[in-house]
Amino acid sequence: MLFENMTRRQLLATPLAVAAAQNVRGAAPRQRMRSLDGSGRVWDIWRNPGRFTKNPDIVRFPSGRMMLVFCDDDQHWAEESSRITTLESTDGGKTWGNAKVVADANILKGDERWVTPRLSRLKSGRLVILCDHDDYHYYHEDRPSGIWIWFSDDEGKSWSAPRLTGVPGIEPGRVTELPDGTLLINAHMVFRDNFKLAEFVMRSTDGGLTWKDRSVIAKDRIHNYCEGHILPHSSGPLACIVRENNHSGYPSYVSFSHDSGFTWTRPQPMPFAGDRPFAGELPDGRVLITYRNQAGNTGTQAWLGDLFAGEGYQVSGVHYGDQLSFEDGALHIHDRAGAETRYLLMPPEGLHSDIVMEAQLRVEGPADKAIASLNVSRLGLTLYVFRDRIGCDFRRGSMLVNPARPDQPRVDTNHRVDMTAEHRLRVQTSKGRMWVAVDGEPVIHGVMIKEWPLEDTWFGRSRDGNGAVRIRSVHYESLNETEPAYSWSWTANSGRLPDQYQIDRMLEINPNPPGPDKRPDNGYSSWLQLPGGDIFLVDYTNRGDPRPTGHLYAARFSVEEFTKG
Repeated sequence: MLFENMTRRQLLATPLAVAAAQNVRGAAPRQRMRSLDGSGRVWDIWRNPGRFTKNPDIVRFPSGRMMLVFCDDDQHWAEESSRITTLESTDGGKTWGNAKVVADANILKGDERWVTPRLSRLKSGRLVILCDHDDYHYYHEDRPSGIWIWFSDDEGKSWSAPRLTGVPGIEPGRVTELPDGTLLINAHMVFRDNFKLAEFVMRSTDGGLTWKDRSVIAKDRIHNYCEGHILPHSSGPLACIVRENNHSGYPSYVSFSHDSGFTWTRPQPMPFAGDRPFAGELPDGRVLITYRNQAGNTGTQAWLGDLFAGEGYQVSGVHYGDQLSFEDGALHIHDRAGAETRYLLMPPEGLHSDIVMEAQLRVEGPADKAIASLNVSRLGLTLYVFRDRIGCDFRRGSMLVNPARPDQPRVDTNHRVDMTAEHRLRVQTSKGRMWVAVDGEPVIHGVMIKEWPLEDTWFGRSRDGNGAVRIRSVHYESLNETEPAYSWSWTANSGRLPDQYQIDRMLEINPNPPGPDKRPDNGYSSWLQLPGGDIFLVDYTNRGDPRPTGHLYAARFSVEEFTKG
C-alpha cells in the first residue's frame, strides 16, 4: 500500500525531487483532447420548441430499428409539466419521430414530476421502462418508494399500466438482467446513519413484479455516491461505476461484485470525474464509459480502457482560450486575455487533513495584478502570485473582495518577493497550523479553525489572471483521517503536461462551454454498438439554446477516435 512504510513526518517532508522521472523529450505532447466537435458526426435529433428535452436512454431491436425514452419538460427541473416520451428511428439513427407519451405529469394540477426514465430490453425481447418521481420526496432511507415500472411486449407499441416497484431512492439505473434471469435495479438515497448519498441495488426473481435483498454498493462518510451504472462483464464480475456528487476534483468510482450483486468491493477511484456514467463492454473486453465531465472543460466526454487495470485518480485540466508551450525546462502558460488554465488535484478529505502544495515558478505581467494561483479546497487556502509579492487568503469565503479595490482578490497577508525570478513556493498545513514558505523559508503563518465549503484544489492561471506563468515543477500531497493518502508530483522536464493522461485518453463527444448568462447543462448519455462496430450515442444539451430550453442530439464514432492524430 502506498505510504505504508512512511511516517507522517516523512511523508510531509517528501522532496519535490520525487517528481515523475518519465522523460519523453521526443515528439511534443498533445495539448488538446481529441474532440468530435466540428467533425460532422454530432447532430441534433429532437428539439421541441419551448421545451427542455433530456435524459435519453436507447435500445436497438434485431431489425435495426432504434427506440429511445426521454423526459420532455418545461425546463430542466420541471415546474409545470413533464412527460415520459419515446422516439423511434428506422434509418440507423439519422432521423427520429413517432413520439409517444408513456406518462404525463401536470405539475400545476398537483401531479409529481417525472425525472429520469431508463429503458432496457431483456433477453425475451420485453421492454422495461423505469422512472423516478420528484427527487426531494424520495431520496432518504425513511421515505417510501417513488420509482415506477412499465412493460411492453410489442416493441413499444403499447405499455402496461405503471406499477410502483417498492424500490426506494431516486435516479435508478437501467434494469440489469443476469444470466439466470434475475433482474437488478440500482438507485441511490441518503442513509440515516451518515447523511450521505449511497448507491445500492435490489433484485427481482419474478420478472420485476417484486424487489428484495437490498445490498449497498458504495457508501461512506466522505463521499456522495449516486447515479450508478451496473455492467456485467464477460470476465465474470459485475462492475458498478458511480458518480461522486461532491465534485470539486473527486473522481468517479467503481465497485465490483463477484457474487451477482450481493456484496461489493470498496469503491476505487476512476481516471475521470463524470456524472451519470454509462458503460458498455466492447468485443475485446475493454469498457467504454460516457459521462458529463466534472473535472476539466464542460461537456460530454468518454473514457475507453481496462476497467480492472486500477489506473486510479488522474489529474485533470481546465483549458479555455489558453496557449501552452515548454520553454527552458518550464511549462509556459502564455498571457492571453480571459484565458484559463487550471490543473485540478484530489481534494483533501477535510479540515484535519495535512497537506503540502509546492510549486517552482515565476510570473510575468502587470504590477498589482494576480497572475498565478494555488488553491487548496476545504482548508480555505489560496495563494496568489503577483509580480512583486505573494498574497495568502486563508479565510476564503468571508469578505470575498475589498470594496475599495473590487478588481483585486481578497488577501489576508502579503509577503514581498520578486516573482519575475523563479522561486519555490510551498503551502503546508499540520494539526491546524498553516504556513507559506519561499525557497524553504516560512514567511506567512496562520491557523485553521473552520472548514470551508468544498471547491476545486488546483494550480495555474484563472480566467481573471493577468500575465504569463512559467512552472518548472509541482508537488502535492494530502494525509487524511479516513481516505487513503494521496501524493502527486510533476516536472516540466518530464515532457508531459500535468493533465496529459486526460488529454491522451479521453474523447470529447460534445463540448458545452460556460457563458456569461448560461450554465452548461448536458450529459445523461446512453449508447450502443452498431453491427459494424461504430458507437451510436444519444444525449441532451442546452448548447446554443435559449434559456430554459434544451434538445437531444446523437453522435456516431469509432473507438479509433481515441487514438487518432
